[in-house]
Amino acid sequence: MWLKRRKPTSELIAVSANLFFRLARARIHVWVDPQKWQRWEIACFRLLYDRDFRVFAEGSRTVCADNVPGISLLKHVNRGALTRPILEAAAKEFRRVHELWCEEFGDLWSHGDPHLDNVFYESAAHRARLIDFEVAHEKSLPAIARHADDLLVFLQDMAGRVSARQWLPFALCFLNSYDRPKVVTELKKRLIVPSGLPGLWWKLRTHYIEREELMYRFDALGKELDRSLGSAGYEHLSMNSSDGLKKNLGKRAHSLGAATKGETSSGGSTSSF
Repeated sequence: MWLKRRKPTSELIAVSANLFFRLARARIHVWVDPQKWQRWEIACFRLLYDRDFRVFAEGSRTVCADNVPGISLLKHVNRGALTRPILEAAAKEFRRVHELWCEEFGDLWSHGDPHLDNVFYESAAHRARLIDFEVAHEKSLPAIARHADDLLVFLQDMAGRVSARQWLPFALCFLNSYDRPKVVTELKKRLIVPSGLPGLWWKLRTHYIEREELMYRFDALGKELDRSLGSAGYEHLSMNSSDGLKKNLGKRAHSLGAATKGETSSGGSTSSF
């Protein structure tokens, strides 16, 4: 059984986080009220997984749920075991959940914070699942913008954890398997690394990669998307294309360290804030 508890100071921390998100133009928020957070966490879990897993509130500050099978993609990265089949399964799960209707949004659902530690992969079933619904997008955002942001969050986290040589093939594999051209086109608009507080948010999301390296990686991805999303219409992204870009990325591998530290477990108890 997985337990998630809100600490007594969580409301103050959530207010501070939301202020930063507004200043950084992140268009997401943390639920300040613990009861609203409980309702959202439970509603998302049930929407995504129906009766496959139990989920319920305990008291006014805790959510309990069955363990999601598998291990997080963060653990796969840290073990050097992230592969294209795993990324394909993750992308297909993103596409599936992005097609679910959500009453809270009055539109299609989105996650808001789908970094690698919030995506679990079950090898036996070749199935990925999303967890942890602490953060939500602003309701005013259209679904296509929220979905593109989910893809960006995943890519930002991956950019900060995989080698320079892995980056472009892995990113293209994920987007190709997601296979929603309009959302990928919307994502393309978001690949320019900003400055100021939005740039600081990118830096946090990508685990403090040097700005030059970060810009190089996302520029390489943007160029490949330009090629594949041209006037002739959408084509599947080629994992064997852009050989020159991949070669240059490989040469720059020294500028990025090994995968960052940190692992989580699908079981036990966690504290929120």
